[in-house]
Amino acid sequence: MSIETFDAAGAAPAWLGEHATALTAALARTGAVLVRGLAVRTAADLAGARDALGLTEATGQERFAPTTDLGGGVTSAPEWGADREMCLHHEQSFAVTAPRVLLMACAAEPTEGGETLLGDTRAVLTELPADLLARFRAHGWVLERNFRQYFGLPWGTAFGVTDPDALAGYGADRGMTTEWRADGSLHTAQHRPAVVRHPVTGEECWYNDAAFFSQWSIDEAERKVLLSSFGPGGIPFNTALGDGTELTADEWQSVLDAYDAVTVRLRWRVGDLLLVDNVLTAHGRAPYAGPREILVAAADAVPVEGV
Repeated sequence: MSIETFDAAGAAPAWLGEHATALTAALARTGAVLVRGLAVRTAADLAGARDALGLTEATGQERFAPTTDLGGGVTSAPEWGADREMCLHHEQSFAVTAPRVLLMACAAEPTEGGETLLGDTRAVLTELPADLLARFRAHGWVLERNFRQYFGLPWGTAFGVTDPDALAGYGADRGMTTEWRADGSLHTAQHRPAVVRHPVTGEECWYNDAAFFSQWSIDEAERKVLLSSFGPGGIPFNTALGDGTELTADEWQSVLDAYDAVTVRLRWRVGDLLLVDNVLTAHGRAPYAGPREILVAAADAVPVEGV
């Protein structure tokens, strides 16, 4: 894929408002648009950029890692070890509605690495093994999560609710099953399509996080400890095809290989504004050194429909 770049000058809200039509068209065409020259550096700047483009804040998102709420619908990037690559994924691909647009701004660039990884999900479809793609088309995918007290992200933080009754209602509204187990842990499962049509262009896209949340994405030594402690059905997260068939390590690697074949890297500069179509484009992050600070705003929630 290619990242379409706009060189801008002037006040961000005014410039973005004047060029909103061109930016929106470029985003639907390429899936990622970089704007340089507007010095978007703070949460208020990013919220203002979102509003100037006529985009609406997307709320009620399920969390998988800690973030800091910076106000105005803007958060920090998820906390993730700087020495580890975050493979390509989407925001809320496991939800019934998801943000169509992600806005990112660079407040501090790392001294080394830290590129944002971007991959065209239309192109991923041509890179996957045909038999594996056919199974995902037929069955979709399932995300399973397990929550334990004092271990990992609390379920109340993940889902933004305060008690089990509210959680049950949250799940019912979103097609998510909730099960309280004898040991006091919470198990959730969500079955979603793996290939969807883009809500604006109608193009088919590989839109899921079956690889990102797979047990195979966990460091091998850590995975062995988790499996020995909790068993295969009790690790913090895992995925499977919609018929319950677990991914093998080789199948998981095939998905990563397809991502690698279409990935481009964006090296950040302070003040950059990046627009990402969350369905057309998967995103990730390279390992880094130094004070990397990326601000994120999710916008324009849309229902996601499979094909």
